[in-house]
Amino acid sequence: MAGESNTGTGPQPIGLPHGAIATVAGNGTAGYLSDGGPAPLTQLNSPFGLAVDRQGNLYIADRYNHRVRKVTPEGIITTIAGNGQAGYVSDGGPAVATRLSLPPDVAVDDAGNVYITDFGNHRVRKVTPDGIITTVAGNGEAGYISDGGPAVATRLNYPHGIAVDREGNLYFSEMNGHRVRKVTPDGIITTVAGNGQPGYVSDGGPAVATRLSTPSGLAVDPEGNLYIADWGNHRVRKVTRNGIITTIAGNGTGGYVSDGGPAAVTSLNYPHGVALDAAGNLYIGDSGNHRVRRVSTTGIITTVAGTGIAGYIDDGGPAVSTRLYSPWGVALDAAGNLYIGDYSNHRVRGVTAVAVMTPPLLPAADLYGESVAPYAVPRGQMFDLGVRIKNRGPNPVEGRFVTVVLNLADGLEGIPGNGDRRLSRTFTGQQLLPHQGSLDGVFRVSAPGTMPAGICTSTLEIQYSGEINLKDNVERLPVTIVVPAPVGDETALTVIQDTIPTAAPGQSAVFTVKYISGVDRPVNPGDIVQRFTAPSGFTFRGRPTYAYYETTHGVTPVPLDHSIEDSGQTLVITANPHLNTTASDTGSLVYFIPVQARTDALPGRYDNGSASIGRLAPIQISGTITGAPSPLTARVVQTKLEKARVRPGQQWVYPAVLEITNTSRRAIGTEQITLTAPQGMRFTEDALTLWRDGSSQEVVGAAQRSPDGRRLTCQAQLDTDPGKWVVLYPAMEVDSSATPGTVRVSLQLGNPPFATGHASIVIETP
Repeated sequence: MAGESNTGTGPQPIGLPHGAIATVAGNGTAGYLSDGGPAPLTQLNSPFGLAVDRQGNLYIADRYNHRVRKVTPEGIITTIAGNGQAGYVSDGGPAVATRLSLPPDVAVDDAGNVYITDFGNHRVRKVTPDGIITTVAGNGEAGYISDGGPAVATRLNYPHGIAVDREGNLYFSEMNGHRVRKVTPDGIITTVAGNGQPGYVSDGGPAVATRLSTPSGLAVDPEGNLYIADWGNHRVRKVTRNGIITTIAGNGTGGYVSDGGPAAVTSLNYPHGVALDAAGNLYIGDSGNHRVRRVSTTGIITTVAGTGIAGYIDDGGPAVSTRLYSPWGVALDAAGNLYIGDYSNHRVRGVTAVAVMTPPLLPAADLYGESVAPYAVPRGQMFDLGVRIKNRGPNPVEGRFVTVVLNLADGLEGIPGNGDRRLSRTFTGQQLLPHQGSLDGVFRVSAPGTMPAGICTSTLEIQYSGEINLKDNVERLPVTIVVPAPVGDETALTVIQDTIPTAAPGQSAVFTVKYISGVDRPVNPGDIVQRFTAPSGFTFRGRPTYAYYETTHGVTPVPLDHSIEDSGQTLVITANPHLNTTASDTGSLVYFIPVQARTDALPGRYDNGSASIGRLAPIQISGTITGAPSPLTARVVQTKLEKARVRPGQQWVYPAVLEITNTSRRAIGTEQITLTAPQGMRFTEDALTLWRDGSSQEVVGAAQRSPDGRRLTCQAQLDTDPGKWVVLYPAMEVDSSATPGTVRVSLQLGNPPFATGHASIVIETP
């Protein structure tokens, strides 16, 4: 956002008490309707950065609408830049008729010029008061050349945050360039922070010699000090006019501890937007903590909006007791009203007179819980689990500040069996007096019929206004699940062909066979012979492997004992397809079986293969031969397995890192890449990031998401010679209700595909 000092009073509704929250733009539904009407009744699509001008107009970077919107002090919304289509056309014409690409932030100077970080176009644009758009930095190419020359002639690397100072200097962060650049009024560009290498070194030295990690929002104070949301380092940094960098908020560890102490020693969680009020207090969009924090001029941090729980609650009440969902941009107007880009709620919220508000201190509480948990439960039954929350005093406690969070053990499910294993409850409208009564923190849960025997331990937190540092705040609730001993043999299995191999003559493919047992049916047949016959046109090649899915232990493919007979027509596997005997073999068992299409195979689908599993009746195995063989081949493997663990509610994560190696004799140029996300996960943006073998920087290509966000298609410029590789890593997010367990992101390379692969991801229990 901008660091301008001269702002007017914005569109925050009048008549609300200090600290109250209201929606000033967006009805909560992602999309675009039209302009010219009341801003709270229209749609936004993931609002990011914000700014307020001298007249009190609020500017919104409406990122996924590829527009910048303006809300007048009277609450009327219009578009000032972007026609809603992603891309770049030209400069010099009306801003509303041209294209932008995923603009994340906006700033405005005292003359009314609006500056936009045009993220996907690698430019910074300027819109004059008469609506004409020009480029003020970036030549449209991603990368870095040097400093000291004309800003419009150099390269930028995904510009993100933006601010302008009193002298007309423009500052913007390069998220993938790990720098903050400055453009003087005469158009010369320099670096003011970051050496281009991601990471963190130390504070106290020259800002241009240290490292930043995907820097985001910026602000400038009247003295010319620059504030940087150092997103990947979980810090906010300050650069003085003489170029010295220090940390003023965040200890570098992502998370939330508490408020009321020094900002530099507490935790932030992916800070994005930063803004300053007239008194010099700093406001931070602490996106991963779902809060907006304030750092006073004495360095003390407090929360001014958000309880820390992602979501949305009606407006009108205190901002500190409502819910936000990934707040990103922040800005203030002349009356001290705070505006918040409530990204995942698709709204812009306003908090009345936050700059003069003293966050209310809650009365001291001494809460504890009396456990409610049975000793043993037969699987397949429902039961009560949780605590009765009580108050030892000395003060009454308002229930709206009390939240109980139950993290269910692996396998247990919340009713009505939707797989949600993080259950929470807040007690709005109730009051807990000292030594009198209790709040009902007990939940109805179930042990599914497939759950293994043993002790499963759930954990429960009692939170007071989002804090969890109270006495007796965490309970461990062990329950013994009773199940019969495994007695089933292979006749209790259901076996299906899960995927059908598709290959051109001479090409390789992999198909999967899934083994499933019925509910409440453990299977342990011992080693049995499993004979597979290939469909016409295919032969078995390579080593088959197996893995278990729907567990929280991760997926580790293990080789199967096997032999290949009849010149590749027959595959014999000797193994024990056991299921539901321990916590590590629940769900389903999957065999991965490599095959190759014969060079003389004719195109068509063939359904004459078979699989005979012990005493089970044979099942049909199918395969499809496509047309002419592709001269291209590639190997797809998952790397960076340490990143492949996520938690429900996480955003902007990169757990699926896939390496594509060119195994053919010719270069792979531009090819279609299709990625498919599992249930409970989605792709975050219409882009795909690549890193080529031998390159010094990553490349971000435009991509297209399906309406549900689970399919991402990109015409990717791989430009990979034989033997070389390219690594891709899409930005993803996890639904807050995602079921813990192991899931897969699948990849197809080429259209028709000439290579496939997948990445296994563990969704952890919250």
